Amino acid sequence: MNMKLIRTILEIAAMPLFAAALFATGLIAAFAHLLALPGLFLWERYRENKPVSPRREKQH
Repeated sequence: MNMKLIRTILEIAAMPLFAAALFATGLIAAFAHLLALPGLFLWERYRENKPVSPRREKQH
């Protein structure tokens, strides 16, 4: 068998590994969004209920 054929077979054999890695990356990103989006919503609600007090001008 020549090298090109061997290389093609190895590339085809590696495709499921690439697919699994991409799938895992997608799951991690989805889980991060599930955690972050409610947190951002709650943080925004907290900031609306407790506005920042106006800052005093610095005395020189």
